[in-house]
Amino acid sequence: MKKDHILTPEPNSKFQKIKCMECDEEQIVFSHNSSKVTCNSCGNILSEPTGSKAKINGKISGTA
Repeated sequence: MKKDHILTPEPNSKFQKIKCMECDEEQIVFSHNSSKVTCNSCGNILSEPTGSKAKINGKISGTA
């Protein structure tokens, strides 16, 4: 008995490459993080946690 009509669930969260606005260094960040993520070179805050999705303070250059 086939069950082709049943869809498999896909997650809404993903890993993203974020480019820092000050020093242009890229860092991989989880989209639903629960702690502040800072840039490794300049210390600028790249993402801040909210209730669900994180607030991104940089340019998203792609997904990893």
